Amino acid sequence: MGLIQVPFLNNLHIVGEKMPYITLRNNETIFYDEYGSGTPVLFIHPPGMGRKVFFYQKQLKKYMRLIIPDLSGHGDSSFINTKEVSVKTYAEEIIMLMDELSLKEVVLYGYSAGGMIAQYICSHYKERVKGLILSGGYPAVLNPPFQLEHKLGIYFAAKHRMILTNVLAISHTRNKKLRKILKTHMDKAHTKAWYSYYESVLCTNLIKNVSSFRKPVLLIYGDKADILNKYVRIYKKIFKNNMRAVFIKGVGHQHVTKKWKQENYCIYQFVNKIKG
Repeated sequence: MGLIQVPFLNNLHIVGEKMPYITLRNNETIFYDEYGSGTPVLFIHPPGMGRKVFFYQKQLKKYMRLIIPDLSGHGDSSFINTKEVSVKTYAEEIIMLMDELSLKEVVLYGYSAGGMIAQYICSHYKERVKGLILSGGYPAVLNPPFQLEHKLGIYFAAKHRMILTNVLAISHTRNKKLRKILKTHMDKAHTKAWYSYYESVLCTNLIKNVSSFRKPVLLIYGDKADILNKYVRIYKKIFKNNMRAVFIKGVGHQHVTKKWKQENYCIYQFVNKIKG
């Protein structure tokens, strides 16, 4: 993929963190990072990882408004142990957060399993979505190897979460400082929230639901992520001419951190086109 010169691609600058929180109608206290101004882009993380997985996406603050929350039971957000954890309840939580922030419409960015929540919102609250970015996304867990991967996530989150934390941190980056940040943040996740999020994603199929979404869609995949790349064919049938797919060279699933410059450029280009 050819890249043009954009300032954030040239220099890594770690911006200072602003971490506000909001108590939602369901009494959960949600922590979120907010940066920049302009078109609002709301990021949704996968199970366990929390908002710190979007460490490098902060660079986009010069070009758009970024809202990066910890879902309840993750990171610095609260967790009511008796509540149901599901794709549906997390989607409702995002809508409540948008209401509290007076966000009528956003671009949704879902990374990995976080894309399931984003697609649920597109299916049930489509008037609140200006565009959809799925980074390593899928509408259902269809093939046996991918199902096994989710079942292993459930098992290790419930029984051996320290091992899972280390595997996720190492697989996302070679940067030891960022690994420590990711691990420290994952250590805060509530065990029930972590494995229940995996369970809900495994049991959810949004292929029919999301087919009604007719706004712009961007799919981002690593060209080495063979299990996930097969979903592009399904998405072509679902989204038809509203969709664009980008394959980032030399990476598997974790391009949000491992190929963050290319990832950020894809986001920048998509949001800029919508804005224009």
